[in-house]
Amino acid sequence: MSQQMRTEVLHPNAQQWVDALTCQDVVLRFMGLFDARAWEQMETLVTRDVEWQRPDQTILGLTHLRETLCTTPDNVRVRHIITNLRPTFTHTGILIHSYFTVFRAIGVTADSNGPVASDGPVSSGRYRDELVKVDGAWRISSKHTQVDFRRT
Repeated sequence: MSQQMRTEVLHPNAQQWVDALTCQDVVLRFMGLFDARAWEQMETLVTRDVEWQRPDQTILGLTHLRETLCTTPDNVRVRHIITNLRPTFTHTGILIHSYFTVFRAIGVTADSNGPVASDGPVSSGRYRDELVKVDGAWRISSKHTQVDFRRT
């Protein structure tokens, strides 16, 4: 039995790799929609009981996510650069580990055209996203944020 589990982890089948790529896409689209302030579209990529552990708070459930997003000031432009996405196959779904770098400009609306001045990244760190299949679609059920560097 343990030999089978080890083989399954070391040698995922083709469908698991397709699922892993789909999950990576979900993670990237989620943060892209966050940056674009496309809250309603973001909601389609998470479970109703999503848990998002952020440095400033833990968001529990879709209702709490909506409430939190609605408090985001209109004069902030944010961009998340996400790299090094690595899948781990579990018995309940797929974990996606990644690195992030965040740029933020205050005083500029999110949908403003053209570049804005930047002093560089405000933070960088790691994400751990857990995705599960719900009604045939991969959705984020848990997102953990670990900040490793922060501009002071």
